[in-house]
Amino acid sequence: MGISIIVPVYNVELYLRKCVKSILAQTFKDKEIILVDDGSTDSSANICDELSTRYSSVKVIHKKNGGLSSARNVGLDNAKGDFVAFVDSDDTISIRMYDELYEGMILNHADVGICGRYYVYEDGTKLKRYKESSSNKVLTSEEAILEMNSFKSFDMAAWDKLYNRKIFDGLRFPEGKLSEDFFIMYKIFDRASKIFYTPKPLYNYMQRENSISHGKNINYDFIEAAKEQMNYVESKYPNLKGVVHTAYASAHMTVYDFHLKAKVPIEQKIRKSFQKNVKKNLKYINSNENIGFKKKVQAYLFVYNIYIYMLVFKFYKKVDRV
Repeated sequence: MGISIIVPVYNVELYLRKCVKSILAQTFKDKEIILVDDGSTDSSANICDELSTRYSSVKVIHKKNGGLSSARNVGLDNAKGDFVAFVDSDDTISIRMYDELYEGMILNHADVGICGRYYVYEDGTKLKRYKESSSNKVLTSEEAILEMNSFKSFDMAAWDKLYNRKIFDGLRFPEGKLSEDFFIMYKIFDRASKIFYTPKPLYNYMQRENSISHGKNINYDFIEAAKEQMNYVESKYPNLKGVVHTAYASAHMTVYDFHLKAKVPIEQKIRKSFQKNVKKNLKYINSNENIGFKKKVQAYLFVYNIYIYMLVFKFYKKVDRV
Protein backbone atom coordinates (compact mmCIF):
# COMPACT_ATOMS: atom_id res chain seq x y z
CA MET A 1 0.00 0.00 0.00
CA GLY A 2 3.01 2.27 -0.42
CA ILE A 3 3.32 5.65 -2.10
CA SER A 4 5.73 6.40 -4.95
CA ILE A 5 6.68 10.09 -4.81
CA ILE A 6 8.07 11.27 -8.14
CA VAL A 7 10.40 14.28 -8.14
CA PRO A 8 11.52 15.58 -11.56
CA VAL A 9 14.96 17.18 -11.17
CA TYR A 10 16.55 19.74 -13.46
CA ASN A 11 19.19 22.24 -12.32
CA VAL A 12 17.88 22.75 -8.78
CA GLU A 13 21.09 22.26 -6.81
CA LEU A 14 20.15 25.02 -4.35
CA TYR A 15 16.76 23.52 -3.49
CA LEU A 16 16.90 19.76 -4.00
CA ARG A 17 18.20 18.67 -0.58
CA LYS A 18 15.56 20.71 1.24
CA CYS A 19 12.83 19.29 -0.98
CA VAL A 20 13.88 15.67 -0.44
CA LYS A 21 14.38 16.24 3.29
CA SER A 22 10.75 17.34 3.59
CA ILE A 23 9.61 14.15 1.82
CA LEU A 24 11.85 11.91 3.93
CA ALA A 25 10.36 13.51 7.05
CA GLN A 26 6.84 12.35 6.13
CA THR A 27 5.00 10.52 8.89
CA PHE A 28 3.76 8.16 6.17
CA LYS A 29 6.49 5.51 6.29
CA ASP A 30 5.81 3.15 3.40
CA LYS A 31 7.15 5.26 0.57
CA GLU A 32 9.69 5.37 -2.20
CA ILE A 33 11.11 8.62 -3.54
CA ILE A 34 11.94 8.55 -7.24
CA LEU A 35 14.32 11.32 -8.28
CA VAL A 36 14.27 11.64 -12.06
CA ASP A 37 17.33 13.60 -13.14
CA ASP A 38 16.26 15.11 -16.44
CA GLY A 39 19.74 15.80 -17.82
CA SER A 40 20.79 18.41 -15.26
CA THR A 41 23.86 20.46 -16.13
CA ASP A 42 24.62 21.65 -12.58
CA SER A 43 25.40 19.44 -9.56
CA SER A 44 21.82 18.18 -9.20
CA ALA A 45 22.66 14.76 -10.64
CA ASN A 46 25.43 14.29 -8.09
CA ILE A 47 23.12 15.37 -5.27
CA CYS A 48 20.58 12.78 -6.45
CA ASP A 49 23.23 10.05 -6.27
CA GLU A 50 24.38 11.24 -2.87
CA LEU A 51 20.83 11.12 -1.48
CA SER A 52 20.19 7.64 -2.90
CA THR A 53 23.38 6.40 -1.25
CA ARG A 54 22.38 7.82 2.13
CA TYR A 55 18.70 6.83 2.10
CA SER A 56 17.41 3.44 0.98
CA SER A 57 13.98 4.86 0.11
CA VAL A 58 15.48 7.22 -2.48
CA LYS A 59 15.81 5.86 -6.02
CA VAL A 60 17.48 7.75 -8.88
CA ILE A 61 16.88 7.62 -12.61
CA HIS A 62 19.21 9.59 -14.90
CA LYS A 63 17.90 10.46 -18.36
CA LYS A 64 18.46 12.81 -21.25
CA ASN A 65 16.67 16.13 -20.96
CA GLY A 66 13.09 15.79 -22.12
CA GLY A 67 11.13 18.20 -19.98
CA LEU A 68 8.85 17.94 -16.97
CA SER A 69 6.27 15.65 -18.56
CA SER A 70 8.94 13.25 -19.78
CA ALA A 71 10.49 13.07 -16.31
CA ARG A 72 7.14 12.46 -14.62
CA ASN A 73 6.25 9.77 -17.15
CA VAL A 74 9.53 7.94 -16.55
CA GLY A 75 8.77 8.10 -12.83
CA LEU A 76 5.31 6.64 -13.42
CA ASP A 77 6.77 3.84 -15.53
CA ASN A 78 9.07 2.88 -12.64
CA ALA A 79 6.74 3.46 -9.67
CA LYS A 80 6.12 0.47 -7.41
CA GLY A 81 3.58 1.97 -5.01
CA ASP A 82 -0.18 1.53 -5.11
CA PHE A 83 -0.40 5.32 -4.85
CA VAL A 84 1.63 7.99 -6.65
CA ALA A 85 2.37 11.65 -6.03
CA PHE A 86 4.47 14.40 -7.59
CA VAL A 87 6.60 17.04 -5.90
CA ASP A 88 8.43 19.76 -7.81
CA SER A 89 12.09 19.74 -6.82
CA ASP A 90 12.20 23.34 -5.55
CA ASP A 91 9.12 22.92 -3.33
CA THR A 92 8.61 21.36 0.09
CA ILE A 93 5.73 19.56 1.79
CA SER A 94 4.28 19.41 5.28
CA ILE A 95 5.29 16.46 7.45
CA ARG A 96 1.78 14.95 7.41
CA MET A 97 0.76 15.70 3.84
CA TYR A 98 0.53 12.11 2.61
CA ASP A 99 -0.89 10.71 5.85
CA GLU A 100 -3.67 13.29 5.67
CA LEU A 101 -4.45 12.60 2.02
CA TYR A 102 -4.13 8.82 2.30
CA GLU A 103 -6.41 8.64 5.34
CA GLY A 104 -9.01 10.86 3.66
CA MET A 105 -8.93 8.78 0.49
CA ILE A 106 -9.26 5.44 2.29
CA LEU A 107 -12.04 6.67 4.58
CA ASN A 108 -14.03 8.05 1.65
CA HIS A 109 -13.16 5.43 -0.98
CA ALA A 110 -11.60 8.12 -3.16
CA ASP A 111 -9.08 7.74 -5.98
CA VAL A 112 -7.61 11.25 -5.67
CA GLY A 113 -6.72 13.30 -2.61
CA ILE A 114 -6.07 17.06 -2.76
CA CYS A 115 -4.74 19.48 -0.15
CA GLY A 116 -4.43 23.24 0.21
CA ARG A 117 -1.18 25.08 -0.43
CA TYR A 118 0.99 27.98 0.55
CA TYR A 119 2.65 30.27 -1.98
CA VAL A 120 6.13 30.84 -0.56
CA TYR A 121 8.16 33.83 -1.76
CA GLU A 122 11.90 34.30 -1.75
CA ASP A 123 11.61 36.93 0.97
CA GLY A 124 10.06 34.29 3.25
CA THR A 125 6.44 35.47 2.92
CA LYS A 126 3.84 32.68 2.91
CA LEU A 127 0.35 33.24 1.52
CA LYS A 128 -2.42 30.69 1.72
CA ARG A 129 -3.96 30.10 -1.69
CA TYR A 130 -7.68 29.33 -2.12
CA LYS A 131 -9.21 30.42 1.18
CA GLU A 132 -12.85 29.81 0.29
CA SER A 133 -13.17 26.27 1.65
CA SER A 134 -12.95 25.73 5.42
CA SER A 135 -13.76 22.02 5.68
CA ASN A 136 -13.00 18.71 4.02
CA LYS A 137 -15.05 17.76 0.97
CA VAL A 138 -15.74 14.60 -1.01
CA LEU A 139 -16.56 15.29 -4.66
CA THR A 140 -17.81 13.41 -7.68
CA SER A 141 -15.91 13.61 -10.95
CA GLU A 142 -18.26 16.29 -12.28
CA GLU A 143 -18.04 18.32 -9.07
CA ALA A 144 -14.23 18.16 -9.08
CA ILE A 145 -14.01 19.37 -12.68
CA LEU A 146 -16.36 22.21 -11.79
CA GLU A 147 -14.33 23.11 -8.69
CA MET A 148 -11.04 22.98 -10.59
CA ASN A 149 -12.32 25.39 -13.21
CA SER A 150 -13.85 27.73 -10.64
CA PHE A 151 -10.51 28.15 -8.81
CA LYS A 152 -12.26 28.22 -5.44
CA SER A 153 -10.51 25.41 -3.56
CA PHE A 154 -7.96 23.90 -5.96
CA ASP A 155 -6.85 23.90 -9.58
CA MET A 156 -5.24 21.59 -12.12
CA ALA A 157 -1.75 21.42 -10.57
CA ALA A 158 -0.49 17.83 -10.27
CA TRP A 159 1.70 18.32 -7.20
CA ASP A 160 -0.79 19.04 -4.40
CA LYS A 161 -2.47 15.69 -4.90
CA LEU A 162 -2.21 11.96 -4.17
CA TYR A 163 -3.48 9.42 -6.70
CA ASN A 164 -4.46 5.80 -6.83
CA ARG A 165 -1.89 4.57 -9.35
CA LYS A 166 -4.53 2.80 -11.46
CA ILE A 167 -5.73 6.29 -12.50
CA PHE A 168 -2.64 6.50 -14.73
CA ASP A 169 -3.20 3.22 -16.55
CA GLY A 170 -2.91 4.23 -20.21
CA LEU A 171 -2.64 7.92 -19.24
CA ARG A 172 0.53 10.00 -19.27
CA PHE A 173 1.52 13.67 -19.26
CA PRO A 174 1.83 15.21 -22.76
CA GLU A 175 5.48 15.61 -23.67
CA GLY A 176 6.70 18.77 -25.34
CA LYS A 177 3.89 20.85 -23.82
CA LEU A 178 3.67 23.47 -21.11
CA SER A 179 0.58 23.40 -18.86
CA GLU A 180 1.01 19.63 -18.86
CA ASP A 181 -1.24 19.32 -15.79
CA PHE A 182 -4.12 21.14 -17.50
CA PHE A 183 -3.98 18.68 -20.40
CA ILE A 184 -4.80 15.67 -18.21
CA MET A 185 -6.30 16.72 -14.85
CA TYR A 186 -9.89 16.71 -16.09
CA LYS A 187 -9.26 13.20 -17.43
CA ILE A 188 -7.90 12.13 -14.05
CA PHE A 189 -10.99 13.47 -12.28
CA ASP A 190 -13.19 11.80 -14.89
CA ARG A 191 -11.59 8.44 -14.06
CA ALA A 192 -11.81 8.86 -10.29
CA SER A 193 -14.60 7.22 -8.28
CA LYS A 194 -14.48 10.10 -5.76
CA ILE A 195 -12.12 12.98 -4.97
CA PHE A 196 -11.19 13.88 -1.40
CA TYR A 197 -10.19 17.45 -0.58
CA THR A 198 -8.79 19.02 2.59
CA PRO A 199 -8.17 22.78 2.76
CA LYS A 200 -5.17 22.27 5.04
CA PRO A 201 -2.18 23.99 3.32
CA LEU A 202 0.19 21.01 3.24
CA TYR A 203 2.17 21.90 0.10
CA ASN A 204 4.66 24.79 -0.10
CA TYR A 205 4.78 26.14 -3.65
CA MET A 206 7.93 28.22 -4.14
CA GLN A 207 7.63 31.39 -6.21
CA ARG A 208 11.03 31.76 -7.86
CA GLU A 209 11.59 34.54 -10.37
CA ASN A 210 13.67 32.28 -12.65
CA SER A 211 11.27 29.33 -12.58
CA ILE A 212 9.37 28.09 -15.64
CA SER A 213 6.19 29.86 -14.55
CA HIS A 214 8.02 33.18 -14.22
CA GLY A 215 10.12 33.03 -17.39
CA LYS A 216 10.02 35.05 -20.60
CA ASN A 217 8.66 32.19 -22.72
CA ILE A 218 4.93 32.78 -23.05
CA ASN A 219 2.84 29.68 -22.46
CA TYR A 220 0.35 29.47 -25.33
CA ASP A 221 -0.23 25.77 -24.61
CA PHE A 222 -2.57 26.92 -21.84
CA ILE A 223 -5.15 27.89 -24.46
CA GLU A 224 -4.76 24.58 -26.30
CA ALA A 225 -5.26 22.65 -23.06
CA ALA A 226 -8.37 24.68 -22.24
CA LYS A 227 -9.80 23.96 -25.68
CA GLU A 228 -9.16 20.22 -25.38
CA GLN A 229 -10.80 20.24 -21.96
CA MET A 230 -13.78 22.16 -23.34
CA ASN A 231 -14.37 19.63 -26.11
CA TYR A 232 -13.91 16.61 -23.82
CA VAL A 233 -15.99 17.83 -20.89
CA GLU A 234 -18.78 19.41 -22.94
CA SER A 235 -19.50 16.08 -24.64
CA LYS A 236 -19.40 14.05 -21.41
CA TYR A 237 -20.83 16.48 -18.85
CA PRO A 238 -23.32 18.75 -20.66
CA ASN A 239 -24.14 20.55 -17.40
CA LEU A 240 -20.58 21.91 -17.38
CA LYS A 241 -20.75 23.47 -20.84
CA GLY A 242 -20.82 27.02 -19.49
CA VAL A 243 -18.01 26.24 -17.05
CA VAL A 244 -15.55 24.93 -19.64
CA HIS A 245 -16.44 27.65 -22.15
CA THR A 246 -15.68 30.17 -19.41
CA ALA A 247 -12.38 28.40 -18.76
CA TYR A 248 -11.52 28.53 -22.47
CA ALA A 249 -12.21 32.26 -22.61
CA SER A 250 -10.34 32.81 -19.36
CA ALA A 251 -7.32 30.98 -20.79
CA HIS A 252 -6.92 33.75 -23.37
CA MET A 253 -6.88 36.38 -20.63
CA THR A 254 -4.41 34.27 -18.65
CA VAL A 255 -2.00 34.08 -21.58
CA TYR A 256 -2.35 37.82 -22.11
CA ASP A 257 -1.54 38.21 -18.40
CA PHE A 258 1.58 36.11 -18.97
CA HIS A 259 2.68 38.76 -21.44
CA LEU A 260 2.03 41.53 -18.91
CA LYS A 261 3.87 39.72 -16.10
CA ALA A 262 6.89 38.98 -18.26
CA LYS A 263 6.74 42.42 -19.93
CA VAL A 264 6.78 40.73 -23.32
CA PRO A 265 4.89 42.68 -26.04
CA ILE A 266 2.03 40.88 -27.77
CA GLU A 267 1.22 41.31 -31.44
CA GLN A 268 -1.91 43.37 -31.96
CA LYS A 269 -3.53 40.75 -34.20
CA ILE A 270 -3.01 38.08 -31.55
CA ARG A 271 -4.41 40.31 -28.83
CA LYS A 272 -7.45 41.08 -30.98
CA SER A 273 -8.01 37.38 -31.66
CA PHE A 274 -7.91 36.80 -27.89
CA GLN A 275 -10.50 39.54 -27.37
CA LYS A 276 -12.66 38.04 -30.11
CA ASN A 277 -12.65 34.61 -28.46
CA VAL A 278 -13.49 36.05 -25.07
CA LYS A 279 -16.32 38.09 -26.61
CA LYS A 280 -17.76 34.93 -28.21
CA ASN A 281 -18.00 33.38 -24.76
CA LEU A 282 -19.27 36.36 -22.78
CA LYS A 283 -22.74 34.77 -22.57
CA TYR A 284 -21.24 31.78 -20.75
CA ILE A 285 -19.19 34.01 -18.46
CA ASN A 286 -22.17 36.20 -17.64
CA SER A 287 -24.41 33.24 -16.77
CA ASN A 288 -21.73 31.30 -14.85
CA GLU A 289 -22.76 31.26 -11.20
CA ASN A 290 -19.48 29.64 -10.15
CA ILE A 291 -17.28 32.66 -10.77
CA GLY A 292 -17.31 35.97 -8.96
CA PHE A 293 -18.40 39.38 -10.13
CA LYS A 294 -14.76 40.54 -10.46
CA LYS A 295 -14.05 37.79 -12.98
CA LYS A 296 -17.01 38.91 -15.08
CA VAL A 297 -15.86 42.53 -14.94
CA GLN A 298 -12.40 41.36 -15.96
CA ALA A 299 -13.80 39.72 -19.08
CA TYR A 300 -15.80 42.80 -20.10
CA LEU A 301 -12.79 45.06 -19.58
CA PHE A 302 -10.63 42.70 -21.63
CA VAL A 303 -13.06 42.85 -24.54
CA TYR A 304 -14.07 46.50 -24.42
CA ASN A 305 -11.28 48.46 -22.66
CA ILE A 306 -7.91 46.76 -22.71
CA TYR A 307 -6.14 49.81 -21.30
CA ILE A 308 -8.16 49.87 -18.08
CA TYR A 309 -7.73 46.09 -17.97
CA MET A 310 -3.95 46.56 -17.93
CA LEU A 311 -4.10 49.12 -15.13
CA VAL A 312 -6.34 46.89 -13.00
CA PHE A 313 -4.04 43.91 -13.63
CA LYS A 314 -0.98 45.83 -12.40
CA PHE A 315 -2.84 46.92 -9.26
CA TYR A 316 -4.03 43.43 -8.32
CA LYS A 317 -0.63 41.91 -9.08
CA LYS A 318 0.88 44.17 -6.44
CA VAL A 319 -1.85 43.37 -3.92
CA ASP A 320 -2.17 39.61 -4.44
CA ARG A 321 1.42 38.77 -5.51
CA VAL A 322 0.18 35.80 -7.52
